[in-house]
Amino acid sequence: MSIGKVKLKLNYYSLDRFPFLNTVILKSRLAWSIRLRWLAVAGYFLATIVTEVFFEISLPYRQIWIVLFSLAFLNLIYQASLWIQKEFSFPAEIIILHIHIIIDLICLTLLIHYSGGIENPVYLFYIFHIVISSILFSKSSPFIIATLVVILFFSLVYLEYNGIIAHYCLYEISIHDSLLAVVLILIVFFITVYVTEYICTTFMRIYRDSKRIIDKQNKQLIEADKEKTRFFQFASHELKAPVIAIKSTLDGVTKSFAGSLDPKILDLLQRASKRSTQLLTILKELLELSQKRNIKTIMENEKIDINKILNDTIRNEKTSAEQKNITLNLDLNKNDITTCGRYEDFEKVFGNLINNAIRYSPNNSVINIKSEVNNHNFIFEIQDTGIGIPDNEIHKIFEEFYRAESAKKLVNFGTGLGLSLVKQIVENYSGKISVKSKVDRGSTFRVTIPIKTC
Repeated sequence: MSIGKVKLKLNYYSLDRFPFLNTVILKSRLAWSIRLRWLAVAGYFLATIVTEVFFEISLPYRQIWIVLFSLAFLNLIYQASLWIQKEFSFPAEIIILHIHIIIDLICLTLLIHYSGGIENPVYLFYIFHIVISSILFSKSSPFIIATLVVILFFSLVYLEYNGIIAHYCLYEISIHDSLLAVVLILIVFFITVYVTEYICTTFMRIYRDSKRIIDKQNKQLIEADKEKTRFFQFASHELKAPVIAIKSTLDGVTKSFAGSLDPKILDLLQRASKRSTQLLTILKELLELSQKRNIKTIMENEKIDINKILNDTIRNEKTSAEQKNITLNLDLNKNDITTCGRYEDFEKVFGNLINNAIRYSPNNSVINIKSEVNNHNFIFEIQDTGIGIPDNEIHKIFEEFYRAESAKKLVNFGTGLGLSLVKQIVENYSGKISVKSKVDRGSTFRVTIPIKTC
């Protein structure tokens, strides 16, 4: 066989042609078919015993049992191969499944022959294999299986009808001798087989096409997301240095020449410095967000004290609270709470939530901050009496760059990245963040993070 033909054959058994399958699913289907085969062998054997003892029907039971024994022996080989060979390639599993079905069909044909032929309704069991092949396989395989079924059954009926092979009567009236009965049964059987195959393959074709479209669009979304992340990283790195240089220059001028500058010029320089600080904050959050998006699992190799991080963060934010005469009402867990993680991650979570509560709360208000441990989970909750979030916007606040309209009106500066970054960090630690809010009555954010031992 040429290399081109080998590649073509391997392409036929590639995963792209079987979008609903993978090696794990196929292996589970192989194990499932082995279990069903044991049940079928045991059930058919029991049925022959009942037929011989209670109904005293004369059938070649020895031949039936030989077929059943052979099928059981093959099934034992199948099971042993799964035990010995822990992993099969995808093409190998597809080929093995084809072999399973073909051997099953041949054994079923022999059992039908020895159990009454066309008189035995067991021939309807062919349909099971047609349905299975239509669901698992694509393109021509289900049609080939259906055609094999028709050939096997037609051949059996033809050979018995013409006396080429023996017919074993199941009833006193021999249906196989009636040409009308034989033709009618074969026509119905033929229609049933191909209609079943057509229905199954049509539905599966629709599902497979839908799956391919979904997979393609998902790949495009993932790639677009990666491009956005790369842009964030590039922009943050490239813009950070010149912005720092501009801010340093502005701060240097205002510090060195504050006494000799016109008050209006000094005010403009100070405002420019403030804006450059805000721009640096945006760039820093963009860089942090892009880094978190690239982290699939947290490198949890550092033992950290959550209480210490929380107390440090509250201490740092107290100045902002005092400027607005806001009272921070604390109800914190007093026990040591240690977990694996990074100091910066927890500082970012606490800092963002506390800073937002202060920023969007009115003067002379109260902010309640609570922490506790419950079922090996650290729970942090912060409740403010600020502007709140409208119901139609609450599900959007964790989206990147999103800011509620009420927040924009109260504070004109903000990136809309803080809560998105908080959510990303919390989820990286297998935690959850939730929010409850009422307009003009405040918001309550609740963070739950599992405590892990280093």
